[in-house]
Amino acid sequence: MRDTGFELVTSGAPLGAELRGVDAAHPLSAAAQSAVQEALDGHAVVVLRDQHLTPAQQIAFAARFAPLDHHVLHQFLLPGYPELLVVSNIVENGAPVGLADAGSKWHTDMSYMREPTYLSMLYAIEVPHDDRGEPLGSTRFVSTAHAYETLPAAMRQRIEGRRAVHSYMSRYTRRQAEGGLRPALTEGQLRRTEDVDHPIVRTHPRTGRKSLYVNGAYCTSIVDMPQDEGATLLAALYAHITRAETEYRHRWQVGDLLMWDNVATQHLASFDYQLPQRRRMHRTSSKGSVPI
Repeated sequence: MRDTGFELVTSGAPLGAELRGVDAAHPLSAAAQSAVQEALDGHAVVVLRDQHLTPAQQIAFAARFAPLDHHVLHQFLLPGYPELLVVSNIVENGAPVGLADAGSKWHTDMSYMREPTYLSMLYAIEVPHDDRGEPLGSTRFVSTAHAYETLPAAMRQRIEGRRAVHSYMSRYTRRQAEGGLRPALTEGQLRRTEDVDHPIVRTHPRTGRKSLYVNGAYCTSIVDMPQDEGATLLAALYAHITRAETEYRHRWQVGDLLMWDNVATQHLASFDYQLPQRRRMHRTSSKGSVPI
C-alpha cells in the first residue's frame, strides 16, 4: 500500500477491511488497482467509504476487476443500466423499485448458476436509521475459507470429492409462498436457473485457498447421498460456517462501496427497518468461473 498512499484497516475478524484513499469515480493506476485486488484477495470483504458515484462510474469501476453479469431478475435492473441491480424497500406508484428481500438467508451470490458470481459490489445510496441516528440494515459476513481451514479432519475427509445441488427455484418458490414481492419468472429466467451441482470444497481460482461452497439459501441435497443423511451433513456445515464469533458485521453509511468475494464468503442481510425508513443500493455482479 505504500506505493499508492492507501491505508488498509482490518476488522480483526477472519475477513473484512476498510481501504482508505481510493476514489472509485476515476480510473485507477495499475498500482492502485493491484492494491485493491490484493486487499480483496487477502480479506475477501473490502469497503471504500465516502464514494460519490454515478451509475456509469460504478459500472466502470466494477468492470476493471472482471466482466460484469446481468442479474436473472431483470425486473429490478436499473433502467438504462442493466449491469446494476436495485436493492431497495422503496415502493413507487404501488410497485417496488428494487429487490426488497435480498439476502434474507445466509448465502453466496448466484451460487445456483453454472458459473456463479465472483465479485459483488454494493453501493449505498440511502441507508435507514433509528431514532438515535444509528444505521439499520447491516450486513453480516463469514469466511468460507476460514470455515474450511478450521473444519475437523474427519469432516474434511467425509466431504472430500462430494458435490451439492444448488437450486434457485427451491428458494424462490419458498419466498413467493411467504408473501415476498417476487414476480413470476419467465421461461428464459427458468432456463437460466436450472438446478446445478458444485463441489462442496471449492478451490479459489486466484488465491488457491479452499473454501466450503454450500449455503442454506440454495443448497437442497448432496449428490449420491440419501436425502436425510445429506440434510444432516449440510446442517452441520452451515452451523460451522456461520459461527457468530467468526463474522464481520458491516454497518452501512451513505457512500459506502462494499466489495466481496463470493468464492470465499457468505453473507446475511438484516431487516430491522421498514418504511418510511428507506434503503436503496445498487449492486454489480462480476462473472465467475465453473467451481473446481
